[in-house]
Amino acid sequence: MKTRSYLFTLACAAAMGACGGTNTDAVSTPGATTASDDARAMQTIVVWRAHVDTLAHRIAQLDSAAVALRTDADVPRVRTAFVDARRAFKLAELALEYYTPTTAKEMNGPALPEVDDEEGPEAVFPPTGFQVIEEALYGDAPVSEREAITRETGTLRPLVTRAQTMMGAQHASDAHVWDAVKLELARIATLGLPGFDSPVAGHSLAEADVALESIVRSLAPYRTADSTWSHLDSLLAEARTMLLATSDRDTFDHFTFLSQRLIPLGRAMQQVRLSMAIGVPAERRAFRMDAATVFDSAAFDVMGFAPIDATPGTPAQIALGERLFHDTQLSGDGTRACSSCHMAEKAFTDGLAVNRARGGAPLARNTPTVINSGLQLGSFADLRTTYLEDQVTDVVENVDEMHGSLSRIAARLATDTSVVARFRVAFTNVPAHTDSVVTAAQIRTVLAAYQRSLTRLNSPVDRALRGDVAALSDQERRGFNVFVGKGKCATCHFIPLTNGTVPPAYRKAEVEVLGTPSRAVIANATIDPDLGRYRLTRAEPHRYAFKTPSLRNVALTAPYMHNGVYRTLEAVVDFYNRGGGAGIGIQLDHQTLPPDPLRLTTTEQRDLVAFMRALTDTTGTQRR
Repeated sequence: MKTRSYLFTLACAAAMGACGGTNTDAVSTPGATTASDDARAMQTIVVWRAHVDTLAHRIAQLDSAAVALRTDADVPRVRTAFVDARRAFKLAELALEYYTPTTAKEMNGPALPEVDDEEGPEAVFPPTGFQVIEEALYGDAPVSEREAITRETGTLRPLVTRAQTMMGAQHASDAHVWDAVKLELARIATLGLPGFDSPVAGHSLAEADVALESIVRSLAPYRTADSTWSHLDSLLAEARTMLLATSDRDTFDHFTFLSQRLIPLGRAMQQVRLSMAIGVPAERRAFRMDAATVFDSAAFDVMGFAPIDATPGTPAQIALGERLFHDTQLSGDGTRACSSCHMAEKAFTDGLAVNRARGGAPLARNTPTVINSGLQLGSFADLRTTYLEDQVTDVVENVDEMHGSLSRIAARLATDTSVVARFRVAFTNVPAHTDSVVTAAQIRTVLAAYQRSLTRLNSPVDRALRGDVAALSDQERRGFNVFVGKGKCATCHFIPLTNGTVPPAYRKAEVEVLGTPSRAVIANATIDPDLGRYRLTRAEPHRYAFKTPSLRNVALTAPYMHNGVYRTLEAVVDFYNRGGGAGIGIQLDHQTLPPDPLRLTTTEQRDLVAFMRALTDTTGTQRR
């Protein structure tokens, strides 16, 4: 059974630093050997090495059990060995993800093929590791999958050996230990609890407890008798007690756990770190180095999603970008502005299934919102650009959309003295005598800066998670639990951003094959002919694959899906509840959405819609 999307890796040079700082494993890391290595941090490194050693032992036991798998009577023993190995992985996950992220992904990546876009359409690599084993071992006929299971257990053994070698060379500072712990807490909240990496066996709650145990062990060398530690211990105990009270994700109160256990735990950890005068690594990351949790009001740095050479937009640049966003001079014939399709009063969408091209024919795809567009990697439904600056170029110069030319637009704007004056204010580093103050690059810069300024993360959901529980109704809280739990929505629309850029590193963006129909029917459906990302990569797993969009302000951005086929949120929920395209008669080779019905009750569906409506925050986005 296909259980969720593969990850499309983007070239995100902007995402730097310890998590770990590069897309490949290396023994030289932000905490590599120096004279300033902290003694307590090195004690933690010893703990982490022991966890990896234990993982190697458990994987060897799993491999032996898998090799001996012959009959159905052997299955429980293999599953027990698998559970033990997974628990060992969760204990080691904190260190592996921080220092050996490539190996961690190979060991625990999605059970779906990976496409290397740079190598061409044939560069499709099969999935490896624990999730492939889980899918086979917890499927309908584990014995018949013996060959696949043993292949993967055999693959895990050299991977963990590589991890042991790399961890043996690692050193750390206090700042990096605490940073790794913070990232693991974020990983529990955003990936672990929603079941992202235990989609078939459903062991996410128990594994979240093991991940918390790894945090306890990692911080043990830092423990003191200070009262801040007592508070932290109390929160840890309460969180673990709640996790172990049930194994049923469908009935687990995710909202209470996050708002009253995990988020306060993250804040308490930060208080202990500050009380011990432990700083943070001097790096830039989308999830801010000094934030306590990903749910904080200032948790995200939009520049962490930007090109490495980009700088934060100044007020003058943002104001100029807003002006140009509404300027029809950006189109080739002077009749269309960005705001012609991205209307502020419609949450920067247009309310249409698809808009019209300049010649009057329908455009290919639905108009997305640009609110929070700065909090993602990749623009457009097919992820054809990585950064907002490139998105600006694509839209302005697209023959069907604005059919402009940034160089010609710059030359035209340069003849308007009032516009030139605004550019000089916005770009004070340009010498006064320079004639080319208005350039294509600066137009891209200010339009991207304006879009990044449209970041709004203070919806009722956000406020409730941060402590204002009354910001949500009982129905909306139940809907949150469906979203994270039974509905499995958060395995693709990652909380808290609810888009497809993968936490906590935010260096990869998802594409999904949902089986979106051409018409809103519930049986005998036909696939929408748009091939999605396949049009760019020609890789089979990308056929009908589209970017996972943000659900922020989704109540205001109807109609839905890349083709606008569904007019209401209720219709979208019904589509997912039926199993996506597979549930309405569409057969695809690479549907990444689980084809099984979710079996949400009518009440659960209403609750889910109520929750999504509570993701609304357009404060201050109207034109001034």
